[in-house]
Amino acid sequence: MRPIDARTLPAGTALDADLCIVGAGPAGISLACALVESGVDVLLVEGGDLRPDAATQALHEARSVGYPLRPNYLNRARQFGGTSNLWAGRNMLLWPEDLARRDWVPGSAWPIGQTEIAAWHDAAARLLGLPDAGCFAPARWRERLGPSEAALFASGRLVPTVSVWARRPMRFGVVHGPKLRRAGNVRTLLRANAVGLRLDAARTSVTGVELATLGGTRLVVRARRVVLAAGGIENARLLLLAGLGGPLVGRFFMEHPRAVFGKVELIAGSRVPLLRGRPFRDGRVQIGTALAPELQRREGLLNHYCTLESEVSDYVARTYETAVEVGKVLLRRGHAGGRLDFSAVGKSRLEGFIYQLSPKEILPHWAFRAVSTLRDRYRPPKGAQRCVLVTFCEQPPDPDSRVRLGEERDALGLPRPVVDWRIPDSVPRSLLRLHEVLGRELAERGVGRLEAGDPATLAYTDASHHLGTTRMSDDPKTGVVDRDGRVHGTANLWVAGSSVFPSGGHANPTLTIVALALRLADRLRG
Repeated sequence: MRPIDARTLPAGTALDADLCIVGAGPAGISLACALVESGVDVLLVEGGDLRPDAATQALHEARSVGYPLRPNYLNRARQFGGTSNLWAGRNMLLWPEDLARRDWVPGSAWPIGQTEIAAWHDAAARLLGLPDAGCFAPARWRERLGPSEAALFASGRLVPTVSVWARRPMRFGVVHGPKLRRAGNVRTLLRANAVGLRLDAARTSVTGVELATLGGTRLVVRARRVVLAAGGIENARLLLLAGLGGPLVGRFFMEHPRAVFGKVELIAGSRVPLLRGRPFRDGRVQIGTALAPELQRREGLLNHYCTLESEVSDYVARTYETAVEVGKVLLRRGHAGGRLDFSAVGKSRLEGFIYQLSPKEILPHWAFRAVSTLRDRYRPPKGAQRCVLVTFCEQPPDPDSRVRLGEERDALGLPRPVVDWRIPDSVPRSLLRLHEVLGRELAERGVGRLEAGDPATLAYTDASHHLGTTRMSDDPKTGVVDRDGRVHGTANLWVAGSSVFPSGGHANPTLTIVALALRLADRLRG
């Protein structure tokens, strides 16, 4: 069935469905795809259209009052396919340690273990265009490690992390939209922004979802069950507006603070192909370095990991900085360029975007594979190689890091969200310790040396990972939703997406978001 444009419906239209999914990003589309031919009448509601629209995108504006988020709110996309339209495509698995109770990380424990989520990893990998979940196992790549890479992990103080990209970043709307259009039990409603939830007299059940278009048309969906899948900020805003979920709604806002900090010089002859990122037949892989879980436990450290990226010379930075940023915008194709704003061109440091300038992030798969093969064959490294360190940091749960409703109103009359992002001292302490161990391994193994950054200059950017604002817990006193994602105290309302993560761990959340959405679909079939 072709998507319905809400602007074409008469004001006051009431739509009925067994299940209403609010938000057509990776979580919402994965959930809808899993329910195709299930017998469940699904209505998938999206505030945006098939293409981006500036006025609709402006509804995502938020006020940042804590550690600054990147400007211009382009880390969220109100469009069919959601933020997958901006995603560079990095996939990772959470480790069992990321989900376990860690006494030195209060509030870190998930009510479900990695084994339960792992049951859905292969199905999630297929939706993401990945070969299988086995490609995240370090053992898969052990034989392809170069001697210098293997030496770094020989002592056991460092362990490998595995990031995998599909042949191209998964654009959920483009790739999975046709399946939803063919489905007889799924309807998609576009340009319909959720503005409120209707409740029964006892306030224990949702009776409807109120919708509005930018043109002023008001609609309602009457559904037996509702799933909020609108992202970590928007899920919290809708629950706060409805007064549902208890006092922890919006709290424990987490990100993966990312720092371009420190440099590594590899000695002549060092070969680190997987640490730099390599193509394989069905995608691309990059190995990172993290502290061993036992070392983290012994020293009370967070689960950060580092990657190596090419250093840009001072000459290139001075001469080409503006040209590169403009080019990334013009050549966006859903990659990192779409996150930049012309008004900011020339104002930001190139090194802040260095991880997005590497071939594995920008080049199409076939081109990256060809470049890598030619480089290995005809231009093997001869002298010392200089790299920058990019560290992806775990942020511990903190109730004072939060999303709340502000006084400013958006074009629909809703309070704009206020984001108070807080990064505690345990984040830089764990980063510096990881760099210290990495530097020791580089030196002791004769691989290279680490040039430590000045802690006074350490700064972060966000990673567009909005976690934790509707956290999962079996106890309503310590969470907003239960282990299945159902909002405590509300019989027929669920939340999907990374807002249910009790802790962020080290990994990019997309694969886990999709796996949890598939798990939720299995429960909703009943």
